[in-house]
Amino acid sequence: MPEAGGPGAVASVPDVATTGVAAGPARLVNPWRARLWGMAVFAATFAVLFVCYLYESRTQRTESDGASIALNAWDVLHGNVLLHGWTVADVTFYTTEIPEYLIIEALRGLNADVVHLAAAVTYALLVPLAAVLARGRALGREGLFRMLIAAGILVAPEPGAGVFIVLFQPDHLGTQVPMLVTWLVLDRAPRRWFTPVVIGLMLAWIGVGDQVVLLVGVLPLVVVCGLRALRTWRRTMSWREVPQQAWRPDGLRAAWFEISLVVAAVLSYGVADVVVKVLHAAGGYTMQPLSLGLVTLGKLPTHVRLATDGILGFYGANFQGPPTGLNLVFAMLHLVGVALVIWALWLAFRRFFSADDLIAQVLAVGIVINLGAYLLIGRPTAYWSVREMVGILPMGAVLAGRLLGPRLLGSRVAVRPAPQRPVTPGVTKGVTQRLYTGLTAALAMVLAGYLAALGWAVTRPSVPGVGQDLYGWLSDHQLTYGLAEYGLANSTTVASGTAVSVRSVVTEPGRVAIGPFLYNISWYDPAKNDANFVVLLWKPAALDPMTSAQVRAAFGSPTHEYHYKQYLIMTWDKNLLTQLAPPARD
Repeated sequence: MPEAGGPGAVASVPDVATTGVAAGPARLVNPWRARLWGMAVFAATFAVLFVCYLYESRTQRTESDGASIALNAWDVLHGNVLLHGWTVADVTFYTTEIPEYLIIEALRGLNADVVHLAAAVTYALLVPLAAVLARGRALGREGLFRMLIAAGILVAPEPGAGVFIVLFQPDHLGTQVPMLVTWLVLDRAPRRWFTPVVIGLMLAWIGVGDQVVLLVGVLPLVVVCGLRALRTWRRTMSWREVPQQAWRPDGLRAAWFEISLVVAAVLSYGVADVVVKVLHAAGGYTMQPLSLGLVTLGKLPTHVRLATDGILGFYGANFQGPPTGLNLVFAMLHLVGVALVIWALWLAFRRFFSADDLIAQVLAVGIVINLGAYLLIGRPTAYWSVREMVGILPMGAVLAGRLLGPRLLGSRVAVRPAPQRPVTPGVTKGVTQRLYTGLTAALAMVLAGYLAALGWAVTRPSVPGVGQDLYGWLSDHQLTYGLAEYGLANSTTVASGTAVSVRSVVTEPGRVAIGPFLYNISWYDPAKNDANFVVLLWKPAALDPMTSAQVRAAFGSPTHEYHYKQYLIMTWDKNLLTQLAPPARD
């Protein structure tokens, strides 16, 4: 008989075990019509959220990290498919976010708003994808409730630092979109030989662009499927078997699917590494080495503090500042989402060896691995560094939807047969049911508050990107090719649509050098380009520490100096590229 929801299904009959509601008369359902309705709802949700997140993203200024990815995509769009000549950071986003930027730039050209558009697309996809994954195979009211929990936790990024880390930065959150698609395929695909192959290829594709796939995909899948395979093998054994029979193949055959997923996950990481090396050997981009090391005990408290602040910020409950007025109200309201994720994580590990939900297990283990890696082997220096573990946000939201939805509706999550326990008296059971009903009503009010928070954030004023006010002045003074530190360079170039090109340099003792990363070496060829000015800040900043004394020491006295807002522009009647030192890391 066809599986419910499959191609040959003609009726949808909810079951008490999955919905908590007694089954009524079967209702005829056209599966293709249901799919079309589902796609229409997904598209409408995406469109509404895209507009909201675009306005919210514009409340943060475009900076050079996002601008650099935009320049990568612009180069690919204009024929440099392998990013020849590029030196990138220790992550490329080559297969994750660059394709998204490429499509947007093909439609809208290159400008500062490209980064906001990409941020809005990413997050508007993330929310409904997380909701669909949270639903799993549940139908009816339970399926809807699971989706609302997951989407509700994600729907309203916190204004300010929360938006900057979660929504706006073109970093590891974009990796979560293909990761959620991967888990959707694993959740819906049959236990057939081709499923591990597809999952392995999808993980490899993500791994080419972002090595964080090791923490959010490969290791969690290896750990969970390894434990599930071991559990299956042990259940095929009898305690009375002699040791010589303990390794009989029955258990391995029963666990072939989990073992295949382990092999596919391990191979995917190797395949991704080989692809990156082949791209480089073929003349493609050069990556900076990944800098890792175990944390010292003295720095562990700082890591714990930053991780705590970061996780609260992911879920919209960041109290740095501290927030005031409505910001404070919405931050306190978002603590509910944090509590739901913690509850779901506790449930996931409490029933880890009895539950059959592979996706929930993978997500729970992934959260722990992400957090552990950040605390023990990462090198966080400031709040913004928590973006490296931002995958905890969608993973936690999906986990909460999958595990708390059935519980709050009174239905039972499918588990392996367990020893019978004494039956709870009817009075206690009724009290528990009323408690869950009240909690569900409270969550509905919280969701309304989250939507209000999103609406309020959308009304915040937009701000210009870094260098967006500068490029007009440079263009008016016929200054179209120059140099600046990383924080000003790429963002100004993107804001101008390359009408004004400002190339990044780094200051070192006694010299100004090419670098430090996210640049194309062809930019600095004096035979092709003529740089005749340097832009720096009156008050040096973390990403723009260059001083006028350092510039004079490297290039000599300028012909002219101009003061514009917070900028100092120094010009020469010569090509500064001839006096640049080689790349700082060469």
